[in-house]
Amino acid sequence: MSMESEMRMRFGGFWNSLILLFVIIVCLRFSSIELADADLTKRVLCALHLFFGCVATGVLLGILRIFLAFSNQTYTRAPASANFVLGLKYGIIAGGLMILIVGVLQLNNFLGVFQPMINGLLAKLTGIFV
Repeated sequence: MSMESEMRMRFGGFWNSLILLFVIIVCLRFSSIELADADLTKRVLCALHLFFGCVATGVLLGILRIFLAFSNQTYTRAPASANFVLGLKYGIIAGGLMILIVGVLQLNNFLGVFQPMINGLLAKLTGIFV
Protein backbone atom coordinates (compact mmCIF):
# COMPACT_ATOMS: atom_id res chain seq x y z
CA MET A 1 0.00 0.00 0.00
CA SER A 2 1.06 3.57 -0.44
CA MET A 3 1.84 5.93 2.41
CA GLU A 4 -1.40 7.86 1.85
CA SER A 5 -3.59 4.77 2.11
CA GLU A 6 -1.66 3.60 5.18
CA MET A 7 -2.24 6.97 6.86
CA ARG A 8 -5.91 6.84 5.97
CA MET A 9 -6.19 3.31 7.32
CA ARG A 10 -4.29 3.89 10.58
CA PHE A 11 -5.64 7.36 11.43
CA GLY A 12 -9.09 7.18 9.85
CA GLY A 13 -12.21 5.89 11.46
CA PHE A 14 -14.08 6.87 14.57
CA TRP A 15 -11.88 5.35 17.28
CA ASN A 16 -8.60 6.52 15.82
CA SER A 17 -9.97 10.03 15.44
CA LEU A 18 -11.21 9.86 19.03
CA ILE A 19 -7.74 8.89 20.25
CA LEU A 20 -6.15 11.82 18.39
CA LEU A 21 -8.79 14.16 19.79
CA PHE A 22 -8.05 12.84 23.29
CA VAL A 23 -4.33 13.57 22.85
CA ILE A 24 -5.11 17.11 21.66
CA ILE A 25 -7.46 17.67 24.63
CA VAL A 26 -4.80 16.43 27.06
CA CYS A 27 -2.25 18.83 25.53
CA LEU A 28 -4.71 21.74 25.75
CA ARG A 29 -5.65 20.89 29.34
CA PHE A 30 -2.02 20.61 30.41
CA SER A 31 -1.07 23.94 28.88
CA SER A 32 -4.15 25.73 30.23
CA ILE A 33 -3.51 24.58 33.81
CA GLU A 34 0.26 25.02 33.66
CA LEU A 35 0.03 28.51 32.16
CA ALA A 36 -3.10 29.71 33.93
CA ASP A 37 -1.81 33.25 34.37
CA ALA A 38 -0.63 33.59 30.74
CA ASP A 39 -2.69 34.83 27.81
CA LEU A 40 -4.56 32.58 25.38
CA THR A 41 -2.00 32.69 22.59
CA LYS A 42 0.77 31.50 24.89
CA ARG A 43 -1.41 28.61 26.12
CA VAL A 44 -2.36 27.56 22.59
CA LEU A 45 1.26 27.75 21.44
CA CYS A 46 2.29 25.59 24.40
CA ALA A 47 -0.41 23.04 23.50
CA LEU A 48 0.77 23.00 19.88
CA HIS A 49 4.33 22.55 21.07
CA LEU A 50 3.27 19.58 23.21
CA PHE A 51 1.28 18.01 20.36
CA PHE A 52 4.14 18.47 17.89
CA GLY A 53 6.38 16.85 20.49
CA CYS A 54 4.04 13.86 20.43
CA VAL A 55 4.23 13.83 16.63
CA ALA A 56 8.04 14.02 16.79
CA THR A 57 8.02 11.06 19.17
CA GLY A 58 5.86 9.23 16.64
CA VAL A 59 8.25 10.02 13.79
CA LEU A 60 11.21 8.74 15.78
CA LEU A 61 9.33 5.59 16.72
CA GLY A 62 8.29 5.13 13.08
CA ILE A 63 11.89 5.37 11.89
CA LEU A 64 12.94 2.96 14.62
CA ARG A 65 10.24 0.50 13.50
CA ILE A 66 11.55 0.65 9.92
CA PHE A 67 15.08 -0.12 11.08
CA LEU A 68 13.97 -2.93 13.37
CA ALA A 69 11.82 -4.49 10.63
CA PHE A 70 14.92 -5.26 8.57
CA SER A 71 15.75 -8.08 10.96
CA ASN A 72 12.65 -9.99 9.81
CA GLN A 73 12.64 -12.27 6.82
CA THR A 74 11.64 -10.62 3.56
CA TYR A 75 8.44 -12.60 3.14
CA THR A 76 7.22 -11.75 6.69
CA ARG A 77 8.26 -8.09 6.62
CA ALA A 78 5.59 -5.40 6.32
CA PRO A 79 6.26 -2.55 3.90
CA ALA A 80 8.17 0.45 5.23
CA SER A 81 5.09 2.66 4.97
CA ALA A 82 3.09 0.32 7.22
CA ASN A 83 5.87 0.20 9.82
CA PHE A 84 6.34 3.97 9.77
CA VAL A 85 2.65 4.82 10.07
CA LEU A 86 2.10 2.30 12.86
CA GLY A 87 5.11 3.70 14.72
CA LEU A 88 3.77 7.22 14.18
CA LYS A 89 0.42 6.25 15.66
CA TYR A 90 1.95 4.50 18.67
CA GLY A 91 4.34 7.40 19.25
CA ILE A 92 1.55 9.98 19.29
CA ILE A 93 -0.43 7.84 21.73
CA ALA A 94 2.63 7.25 23.93
CA GLY A 95 3.42 10.97 23.98
CA GLY A 96 -0.16 11.80 24.94
CA LEU A 97 -0.12 9.21 27.72
CA MET A 98 3.13 10.64 29.07
CA ILE A 99 1.62 14.13 29.17
CA LEU A 100 -1.48 12.69 30.87
CA ILE A 101 0.60 10.91 33.51
CA VAL A 102 2.70 14.00 34.23
CA GLY A 103 -0.45 16.13 34.41
CA VAL A 104 -2.16 13.77 36.85
CA LEU A 105 0.90 13.50 39.08
CA GLN A 106 2.07 17.11 39.04
CA LEU A 107 -0.89 19.42 38.47
CA ASN A 108 -3.74 19.99 40.89
CA ASN A 109 -7.20 19.10 39.56
CA PHE A 110 -5.93 17.99 36.15
CA LEU A 111 -8.81 15.59 35.56
CA GLY A 112 -11.45 17.73 37.24
CA VAL A 113 -14.13 15.65 38.98
CA PHE A 114 -12.20 12.41 38.35
CA GLN A 115 -9.10 13.62 40.20
CA PRO A 116 -10.17 12.32 43.68
CA MET A 117 -10.65 8.81 42.26
CA ILE A 118 -7.23 8.89 40.59
CA ASN A 119 -5.60 10.20 43.78
CA GLY A 120 -7.21 7.36 45.73
CA LEU A 121 -5.96 4.78 43.23
CA LEU A 122 -2.47 6.26 43.28
CA ALA A 123 -2.48 6.21 47.09
CA LYS A 124 -3.48 2.53 47.10
CA LEU A 125 -0.82 1.67 44.48
CA THR A 126 1.91 3.46 46.39
CA GLY A 127 0.70 1.77 49.59
CA ILE A 128 1.18 -1.64 47.98
CA PHE A 129 4.73 -0.95 46.84
CA VAL A 130 5.95 1.06 49.82
